[in-house]
Amino acid sequence: MSDEKQNPSSLSSLLPILLLGGATFFLFQYMMGDEKKDPPPNAKPSPELPESNRNDFQFQRGNGNEVIVETDRAVYVLSSEGGRISRLYLKRREDLHVPESLVEESDDPLVKKYQALEVTRGFGMDFQPHLYYSPPLESRLGDPLLNKGKFRMEGPVSQGKITEVRFSMPVEFKGHRLELVKIFRFFDGESFFRQITVFRNLENKTFELGGDMFYRTFGDLGPPPVSENSRVLQSYGRFFYYNDELTQTHGAGGSGSFFSCSKTPEGPYQVYADRDATVEFMGSSSRFLVAYSHFLNPENPLDRPDAVVQKAHVDPEGRATFTAVFRSFRLEPARNEPIALPQVSTTQGTTSIAPEDTRGLVLKAQRRTDAMVLDNQVYVGLRSDESHGFNDEALMKAEFGMAEPDPEVRDVIYTSSFLAIFSKIRDGIVWLMRQIYALIGNYGWAIIIIAVGFKLITWPLQQMQVKSMRTMSALKPEMDKINEKYKDDPQEKQKKIMALYKEHNVNPAKGCLPMLIQIPVFIALYSAFSESMELWRSPFILWMHDLSQPDTVFVIKDLIFTQNFHINVLPLVMVVSQVLQQRFTTVVSDPQQKIMMYAMPFVMIFFFWSMPSGVTLYWTVQNLVSIVWQVLANKFGDDPSSGLPAKA
Repeated sequence: MSDEKQNPSSLSSLLPILLLGGATFFLFQYMMGDEKKDPPPNAKPSPELPESNRNDFQFQRGNGNEVIVETDRAVYVLSSEGGRISRLYLKRREDLHVPESLVEESDDPLVKKYQALEVTRGFGMDFQPHLYYSPPLESRLGDPLLNKGKFRMEGPVSQGKITEVRFSMPVEFKGHRLELVKIFRFFDGESFFRQITVFRNLENKTFELGGDMFYRTFGDLGPPPVSENSRVLQSYGRFFYYNDELTQTHGAGGSGSFFSCSKTPEGPYQVYADRDATVEFMGSSSRFLVAYSHFLNPENPLDRPDAVVQKAHVDPEGRATFTAVFRSFRLEPARNEPIALPQVSTTQGTTSIAPEDTRGLVLKAQRRTDAMVLDNQVYVGLRSDESHGFNDEALMKAEFGMAEPDPEVRDVIYTSSFLAIFSKIRDGIVWLMRQIYALIGNYGWAIIIIAVGFKLITWPLQQMQVKSMRTMSALKPEMDKINEKYKDDPQEKQKKIMALYKEHNVNPAKGCLPMLIQIPVFIALYSAFSESMELWRSPFILWMHDLSQPDTVFVIKDLIFTQNFHINVLPLVMVVSQVLQQRFTTVVSDPQQKIMMYAMPFVMIFFFWSMPSGVTLYWTVQNLVSIVWQVLANKFGDDPSSGLPAKA
């Protein structure tokens, strides 16, 4: 046995291990999502509504007709009952994976016809005013009464890339006449559509509601969670930007995993009401998708919500979630001049957009006090920068008055704002994964190819790290002598150590630099393999039927501390491979350091246990490749410590 392996290594040989462990902990625990915020001091449950104050809108009810509007990205089913989107489908395309198994299992003819994914869980998108949300009328939060209204429908009418559908219906409240108008504008080539809701006073006297009016956009987004895995549930949530602050809540219910816990707010509802007219956008996220409604036209305070009510404990179906609030709602007497709204109209067989002066697209500051005009920019699409962007900037600027989406919204596209920093690398990895899949037809093998390829590229860096660790280990006896001899003279000790490094051409930073360089790529790879829709329902081999889920082979039910405990194979294989990798690539002889080195893989199992099997597969392959290559390097390569002084 060489002298090098008989003596304890220096603390610097342990530093890369600590860096790896710390980076792993930070990556797989902290970055799973932004920290949940406790409800602010003003967030409190809403009191029950007195029996004597349950007046509601009066309107004509009846069944409605449905129309289908198809763009190159989505299919919208609109109904005159409620004047709403009753279902919304995202179509399969190169960057949006719709599993074949999902299409085959579905009973929905539109899913089969368009090879599409229904993303509103069958509840649609309402964009509907309502008056109640708390007991005993709490069902109104998820299904406003006006959803039963019989609206007059006009359209669909198309011009170029724009297709418009318009709804209108008279409404009364305590005998006061009002009108509700809803406009939907859909665009080819975009993941955005536009929705305008107008609630207008028709009488020459002030309309006083006598309280707050609420406005429901939509509920939780699909596809619904099919697992109680806490990491899956973490990606389901709701968010809103209010009073210049983004608030997010994560978790769609469930018992969580054996290794995690979650904090849920108390009370049935939270009311966020600090400052009027400051709600900018609100929406929902699922594991792979995000949807939000951005309230435009901020010049008129009447056209921007004042507050948000959020249901604390969301029911599993995800319908009743949150609603916007217009406090002490009132409208001034009706004015004679019309409201300038965008409109696609047909004249003598041709289409035009009126009015021609401004094209009627961007709603200017009309300062209407007799009508509430809510101009919603709505995004429904993938959680990626590629999808969350304008393709036709001129059209979008004409419609929304902006050349790109609000940058504040980008923080909700990814499960954490930290992961968004590495989005470009992540998107590149996802693109590469798609290209490999197109050639071999299996995402599991694509992950293996990427893992091996990345290991080939970073092999020189890893060898630099291994050689640096071994060199520092070989210098340990000399450093111990210097430390002992100059223990009372720190300055002289530092000079002697630096002279020793210079004599043997050693740079201690080389042991850490390779790991620091690779960490951003590790983070991007984690994001790509854990949040990529491509792995959803994608099988690999043997027991691995879904690379987006842990590779569970058995479930132990009704344990003491958790409802179910899942037995997963890949995390166990990963731990074994990690131990072997440490054995072949790390030179440590100090007993305490050895314990820490071999304990680290077992600590990592807590983070990998509930990881998607695609992530664990990648890490395991990386370990196996490192083991094989290091064995070959040790057998046929040069001794990195040759030329160093022999250990005492």
